[in-house]
Amino acid sequence: MKILKASSVIFLSVTLLFTSFINAESFESDIPGNQSGLGVSFINPLTTSNDTNKLRIERPKMPEVWEIYSNINSEDFAPELDLNQNEIMQQSIEETEMDDSIQRSVVGFVGPNYTNYVVGQGISILENSLTVVETGDWQAMGLFRNESPNVIGEVDLFVELLSEDGVILETVTANAPVKNIRPGEPAPFMLTSTTDSSLVAEVVWNAIETEEINEISREGVIYVDYEIPYGLDNYRGVDRDSLDYQIGTSFANIGVSLSEAYLYAAWLDSEGKVVWIEETALNEFFQEGIPIEGSGSFADIFVDGDVAPSLSDYTYTLWLNGEKGYVEQEEIYVEDNVPPVLDIEPTDEFSVMQTARFGDVPTTDVITAAGNNNSNTGLTTNHLAAIMLSVTWPEVTGNNRTLTPSPMTVGRWDTGHSRLYPFQNTNPNGQYARAFWNAGIGVFQIDSAGLGSNVAFHNRVLTNTASQVVAASMASRYRSASGTAAQKRRAAWSQWFACGANAVNCENNYNAIYSTSNDIISLSRDNTVARGGGMVSRTCYNTSNPSNTWACYKWNANQAQGHTGSFIFNPLNGDSTRLPLPLPFYTYSSVVGGNTIEYRHWLTADTGYSTSLYGARLFGTNARNSLNWTSPSALGSK
Repeated sequence: MKILKASSVIFLSVTLLFTSFINAESFESDIPGNQSGLGVSFINPLTTSNDTNKLRIERPKMPEVWEIYSNINSEDFAPELDLNQNEIMQQSIEETEMDDSIQRSVVGFVGPNYTNYVVGQGISILENSLTVVETGDWQAMGLFRNESPNVIGEVDLFVELLSEDGVILETVTANAPVKNIRPGEPAPFMLTSTTDSSLVAEVVWNAIETEEINEISREGVIYVDYEIPYGLDNYRGVDRDSLDYQIGTSFANIGVSLSEAYLYAAWLDSEGKVVWIEETALNEFFQEGIPIEGSGSFADIFVDGDVAPSLSDYTYTLWLNGEKGYVEQEEIYVEDNVPPVLDIEPTDEFSVMQTARFGDVPTTDVITAAGNNNSNTGLTTNHLAAIMLSVTWPEVTGNNRTLTPSPMTVGRWDTGHSRLYPFQNTNPNGQYARAFWNAGIGVFQIDSAGLGSNVAFHNRVLTNTASQVVAASMASRYRSASGTAAQKRRAAWSQWFACGANAVNCENNYNAIYSTSNDIISLSRDNTVARGGGMVSRTCYNTSNPSNTWACYKWNANQAQGHTGSFIFNPLNGDSTRLPLPLPFYTYSSVVGGNTIEYRHWLTADTGYSTSLYGARLFGTNARNSLNWTSPSALGSK
C-alpha cells in the first residue's frame, strides 16, 4: 500500500513548522480503552541518542541461529576467538552498541534509530526524520520513538495546524501502524490534511497511547531476501515483468502461533529523512497463519514513480507485527529409509550435457542437514535435500545443472552500497579496490541481510554449516505453507529470487534430479569440489602476541573449486554494474561482551597494497549499512 508519494515532498525547517506540543487528553481517539495522554518532544538522534544521563534500557538482541532453528548444531557455529577479556575490544563493542545509526536486526525490527537510552516518558519525534510537503495539502511523515521504559500498545498522533493568527485551520489525526512499540524503538507515522501548506504557520503536536496489546506479537526474526534496484529488466538471470524497485521479505516465528502477520517499511535517505512508507501482509502461501517455530514470506513490495530510483541507495527500516491466534499444525510421519543418491557417472558427451553435478562431500552435507530437519514436513530426507539442491544452480551457475556450484562463490552484482568498499571509496581504481566485502556467499548465496545476518563468512561457505541453515529455513517454510506440494515447494524457495517467476527454475531442477516414485536423487557427485570449495583452514594470531592463536580461514579465488564463471570475470576491480572480485583474505569470528563480530583481513603479502586492512561486521547487522573498516591489520597467520 503506497502511503505518500515522495516526489511531492521537500524538507522544511522543524523550528518553523513544529514549534509546540501539548498533552492530548482533550482529544477523542479511536484507540479503545486504557488510553492516556502522551508527552511529545523533539529530539535529534544524531546528537542526543547516546546521552548517558538518560535512562538505560536493554535493546532486544538478535537470537543466535541455533536459537531461531532448534535443529542447528550450535557447536558448528561457535566463534573462533573469545575477546571477552580484551578491554579495548570491550570498549569498541560498547561504542558500536551505542551507535544508533547502524542498521541492525533485532527481534521484530530491522533498521537504525533503536536506542539503548530513553528520556523516561512520552515519545519523541526524530526531527531529522521529518519530511513535510511544501506545496499542495499539508502532509508529513517521519519517525517517533518510545521514550518510556514500557511497551506502548498504540499511539494516536493529533496535530493542530495553525494560521499566522493562531487560528486552528485543521486537526489532523493518525494512528501509528506499528503496535507494541518497545522502549527506545522508533516507529513510522504519516499525517495528511486538506489544508493548503502555504497557510500553515505553526504546528502543535499531541498524542495518546495505550498499554501493551496482549494479542500482538513482535517475536519474529525479519529477513530481507532480495532487494532489486529500480530499472532492472533482469535480476539474477530472471527476466522481470516490471522495472519497479522491489524488495522481498520474510520472517522466522520465534513466539506463539500467529493467525496473521504484517510488515511495515520506511525508507530513510542519507540524512535520515523518511521518504517512503509501505506495508505488506503474508503472501498467498501463508494465508492460514504461521505456527510455532514456523516461517513465512510477505508479499513483495513494488515501488515506482520519482522516488523508486533512489530507494536501493537508502536505508530501510522494517517492523513486524503478528496477531496471535491458534494455527493447527498436523503431525506428519514419513518412513525414511534414506536411500543413497544415485551417483551418475557420465559415459559420453550426451550424458555429460544432461547430468546434474554437485560436489561429493557437499552432497552428503545437504542430505545430512535435510535428515536433521525434515520432521513434520511430510518429506523424506532425500525429498527435502532435492528441494535444497534445486536453488544452487540458479544462484551460482546461471541455472546450468551440468556445472558444479562452487562453495567459494561470492556475489558480484549487488551494486550501490558504498560501505562494502574500504573507507567507502567506490572508485574501481581506488587504493584498496579489491579489498571488498561481498555480501552473498556460498552455493546458497546466504546474505547478511537475510539468513546470514548472524552467520559468519566461513559458515556460509562450508557446505555442512550452510546446509544446516538452509535446511532449517526451507523445512520451516514448507511446514508452515498451505496448498499443494508444488505450492509448498514454491513457499520453501521464496527466499531465492533466482528460482524465477513461479519458481520455474527451481521446479525444473527438482523434477530433473528427484524421483518421487523411488525417492532417489540422481546427480553426478563431483569429487573435485570439497566442502569449502578451496577455502582452507589456517592458524591466525596477533603479531603483538604470536603465542595467542586461533583458528581462521583463507579465501583465495585462485584456489576455488567448481564453477567459477559467476564470480571470476573481468573487470576484476568491478565497475558501475559489477562488484570487485576480492583479493585473498583471512576470516574468522570473535565473541566479546555477548556480541559476535565477523572479520575479514587483507594482508599486504596477498594484496601488494602499501598497508594491510580489515573489515568488521557485528552479527545482527546488514554489512551494507554497518561495516567498519580499519587499517592497518595486526593479523598474522601460519
